[in-house]
Amino acid sequence: MLTKKVKLIYNPAAGDRSFNSYLDKFLKQFQAAGFKVDIYRSMEPGDFGAGLADINQSYEAVIIAGGDGSASEMVDLMQTRKIDLPLGIIPAGTANDFASFLGMTQNIENSVKRILDWNIKEIDVGKVNDKYFLNVCVGGIISQIAHGTETEMKNRLGKVAYYLQGLRELPNIKSMKLEIETSQKVIKGEFLGFFIFNSKDAGGFKNIAKLASIDDGLFDLLAVKTGNILKLSSAAADLFNGKDIKNENLIYLQDSYFKI
Repeated sequence: MLTKKVKLIYNPAAGDRSFNSYLDKFLKQFQAAGFKVDIYRSMEPGDFGAGLADINQSYEAVIIAGGDGSASEMVDLMQTRKIDLPLGIIPAGTANDFASFLGMTQNIENSVKRILDWNIKEIDVGKVNDKYFLNVCVGGIISQIAHGTETEMKNRLGKVAYYLQGLRELPNIKSMKLEIETSQKVIKGEFLGFFIFNSKDAGGFKNIAKLASIDDGLFDLLAVKTGNILKLSSAAADLFNGKDIKNENLIYLQDSYFKI
């Protein structure tokens, strides 16, 4: 007998679209565990809110199948609408950094089993102006690369697509004059971009923010100041390969508050 209820919202265009063919197995696993599953299939960008229109406390959880963008969009909607339910994340996108940090894999069956273990954890959530985010906030040329990479290209090539987009953007690289205020100090200068991390990973790269934790009440700032492009490239290569970085133009620090 199905005595419990969850809401599944999924993005059919996410990643390699493999979750679409797994949907029946998902239902089978949840039904075997006593859950009725209400399903919302996203039809266009920005429509997840329609999937939450009928949500209430009769549901045990909301489950999102998609990538980091889908997960962050769901967190923003749930926080804004004050939906106080657990969120399960099935890594069905391109990079799946946050789900990976939680120990989930792109083996969807195993990820569903992990959710059904029902090991609920409270975590930090970021807020930029009026928008909540889950994993990372990015600005500058790095942001142009992330948002300029076409979905179809990401689906076919994975994180290689970000490399290719980065090469395209090289002629357009411009620095920004920024003032970064934390609870402890103010940093001024010319910057190429910045990350604010909640977990260690971004763009499919592991352990970029080595000290990051999702439940320590802190964010990790990595800011790239303008400098010798060859030295910066070398430092960036070390960074993305999980090595320690030593470069006066790469700033790394932790705080609970940043004003940029």
